[in-house]
Amino acid sequence: MRRLHARHASFGQKRVVLHMGIAILQTRRLDPNSHEQLYYQLYDILFQEITGGSFSVGDLVPSETRLVEEFGISRETARKAMGMLVDDGLVERRRGVGSVVVATRPKTALNWTNSSLRLSDDPSIGVGKVEKRVLDAGVVLADPKASGALNLPLDTPLFRLDRVRCKGETPYYRETILLEANYVPGATERDFSNESLRAYYKNVLHVTWPRATQVMKSVGADEETARVLHVEKGFPLLEITRVSFDERGIPREFGVWRYRSNLYYLEMSLVK
Repeated sequence: MRRLHARHASFGQKRVVLHMGIAILQTRRLDPNSHEQLYYQLYDILFQEITGGSFSVGDLVPSETRLVEEFGISRETARKAMGMLVDDGLVERRRGVGSVVVATRPKTALNWTNSSLRLSDDPSIGVGKVEKRVLDAGVVLADPKASGALNLPLDTPLFRLDRVRCKGETPYYRETILLEANYVPGATERDFSNESLRAYYKNVLHVTWPRATQVMKSVGADEETARVLHVEKGFPLLEITRVSFDERGIPREFGVWRYRSNLYYLEMSLVK
């Protein structure tokens, strides 16, 4: 059995001492004059502490007896509050052990099933043909960031493709793709302003990426990207960094996309 060590955590506005994995409430009062029922006040305190990081999965929450003693409430009130935590999927009652934290996110929370970054449909934004323009394509040596993403030694030759997507003269986003040069022979001879990179992967290399990891964050445009996207240096951009893996789980493509935040929005589908 895993031994539960003593530790400290905040509990509401007060402190909690976790001894042998059991939370001991030092001082915390419920408000009997509140419009909220006592059981809900207690539930809310425990819920906030579990989801807020004061408890970890595997920790024991205070027993009903301890809650009765500390808060001066009835056992039924303590039982009802604990039952709500069980219904949320945060706590599990285990015979001979007690009430154990089994999750720090309620099962009733919405889950993100899919998302997409979409271009604004504002008709005043750009007029003309939508196209990708190659800024640069050639072989470079892997820097620490690229070598870490692709699990390759430093200075490994990489094929680097740098493009910007535009509508007429309005640039929308910049993309920079890096792959091991030996993996994409002849890539430097192709015109990726007209040829789809995905079609090249599928029809020439006969590969697909069944899995990828992706991070999205807000960044300020550096001087070069600001020039490419026709914005001021420091202009807020949505940056997506993605590493794509082949069927054997080998990282093959490292890409960075920088989108003008005034032209794109994120659309997500959520379900319970």
